[in-house]
Amino acid sequence: MTCGQQRRALALLCFAVLQATLLSLQLAAAAPVLPQSVGTSYKAAYHYVQCEADYVIEPGSTQELADAIKAYKQLAEEKGAQLKVRVSRRLFHSTTSFVCPAQLKSFADSPENKPNVISVAVLHERLNTTLSADPEKFTMRIGAGMKLREFTAEATRNGMSVQIGSLPAYAGLTMAGVMSTSGHGSGDNATSNICDTLISITWVDANGNVRTSSRDSEEGRLFCGGMGLIGVMTELDIQMTPPTHTKLITRYLANDTDIVGDIEKMLKVSPHMLVFWRPDMRLYSAYMLKPVSTSVPAGDAHMTLLPNYKGRTNMAHLFRVIQEDIFDETMRYSGIAESVLCPTVAANSVAKTWASDGKGEDVLFAVGKTNELAATECWDDCAWNGPAYNGTAEDVHLSIEWDDFQDWTTDIKNMFQYDLWETEYDKGRCLGPGYIWLRFGLTVAHSGLGFGKLSRLWETGYDKGRCLGPGYIWLRFGHGGPDYLSMHYDMKRPVYVQSTWLKSRAVMDRFPMRYGFITDLLEEVSLCKYKGRPHWGKNFARTFTHPSCSIKDRYPRSFDKVLELQKQHDPAKVFEPELWQKIRKQESFKMYPRCALDKTCYCQEDIHCPEQHRCIPSRAPGLESYKVCKPDWRLLPESGRA
Repeated sequence: MTCGQQRRALALLCFAVLQATLLSLQLAAAAPVLPQSVGTSYKAAYHYVQCEADYVIEPGSTQELADAIKAYKQLAEEKGAQLKVRVSRRLFHSTTSFVCPAQLKSFADSPENKPNVISVAVLHERLNTTLSADPEKFTMRIGAGMKLREFTAEATRNGMSVQIGSLPAYAGLTMAGVMSTSGHGSGDNATSNICDTLISITWVDANGNVRTSSRDSEEGRLFCGGMGLIGVMTELDIQMTPPTHTKLITRYLANDTDIVGDIEKMLKVSPHMLVFWRPDMRLYSAYMLKPVSTSVPAGDAHMTLLPNYKGRTNMAHLFRVIQEDIFDETMRYSGIAESVLCPTVAANSVAKTWASDGKGEDVLFAVGKTNELAATECWDDCAWNGPAYNGTAEDVHLSIEWDDFQDWTTDIKNMFQYDLWETEYDKGRCLGPGYIWLRFGLTVAHSGLGFGKLSRLWETGYDKGRCLGPGYIWLRFGHGGPDYLSMHYDMKRPVYVQSTWLKSRAVMDRFPMRYGFITDLLEEVSLCKYKGRPHWGKNFARTFTHPSCSIKDRYPRSFDKVLELQKQHDPAKVFEPELWQKIRKQESFKMYPRCALDKTCYCQEDIHCPEQHRCIPSRAPGLESYKVCKPDWRLLPESGRA
């Protein structure tokens, strides 16, 4: 080889090495830069659901999220995997798995491993700042992860008020979470949810593109109640109002004989009303919020509706014992009669007041600043996650039509009469309050607010004194609307019925809630007989997968539109949770031993029930086709039912 040939060969070799080096650098540069993962799991405050993900990220801006989705999309393509993304918060307020990017292992029919899926959870709690405010138009642009309590504080700071009726009662929720799950406040044919005040949404699609949609666009109509099926909301433009005052009017501890007639009269006083109802005590309390002129002086009243148990007597052990005693009212483990338990429960549930003053005293009537009376937070001392009860909640939430409301309340009353009490009402019971408080040593803030009335109303009584534990049925009101998957879509006059009851977290895997068959019956009857539309953040998986009561059929005029928008914006179904896939395909839940205890099925046979329970038809008139798991009284001879 000549010197010239050698030089040419050497040059070609150097060029090849340089080309390979450049290629490797290009490949390295093309590798996705993933945001730092802050864990692999997050869970529900109610403790039913824990989500697992390959990556958990906390973006601080819309652009950070857009870049992250692009990076994970590239990673999934390189690995030949499907990308799954869902949005939530570290301690989310839900009993469903819609917030999970990958299927839960607790689903009986699900494979535990999904090697072809890269799952990403987006926690949006850092998206919680006010981005801009227009004091002339009274608008605010906020991060979609802002909590309601932060939102009302920011409204006050910017000299604005939230719109009455637009917020749920619990201020620990995020704005996007409330919107996407069809959360709401209360307003009979009036403002009743955040989307009523929404102007536009900024969101990130499955390709990492940043987009903006108006409230009245097709996309806007899907984001309100649509569980983020086409993208991730990051910024919200909200229409506020000038500072306003609100008048609180309370109908306290009223008899429920004509509860529907009473409600219709009260809605004429104000459409913005919440009712707490205890059918087992034949009592309700109603809280009306009415806008008044700012010329009416506002006091220091602020909302404290959800009880804060900080510093209260620890009832966790007794609460556990109550749940373990699945039999009659004998309370044989605790030795405490329900004649004492029931009034105590009433004083801490249906006797709760909407607001307190600056001294911490409960108030029934007050004028306050709207932002202070809109929502409340109980932080880490809420009954469902604080140490006082070591409890969790059964939270069932659906919408029904006003035209069915009277029949629904009649069925609920019959459930308590025929399934809980098992006989006609036994009138004439009355208990004095002094004995109750000395027995337990409890501190009850509202003992000075009509407890004598509470005792007198007990004279109507109930057979054998059986009552459920802490909790209530919520009744709120709304309006029909165009949002494709909202609870109120295409309805004439929706009534929101919510059943919330506490039970012991310590024994929830072994025992149902005491007299929990009532709440199971209430749930299935509301869903099936009254064609209830479920709240996407409440309820259990079985609510969405009932073989005879399809959720897809609840939306005959909009479901296909939802699928079209999915196909348009997310054909790879990056944002589709697996529980939604079951709804889309109308797949029913699976039956297996004790599935009713897990809240994954409604029983059909005894084997589906907890131990020492039988699957028994309701005794209430017209509800005999519905079965629930009841304790087998025959196992307790001294109960007289052997």
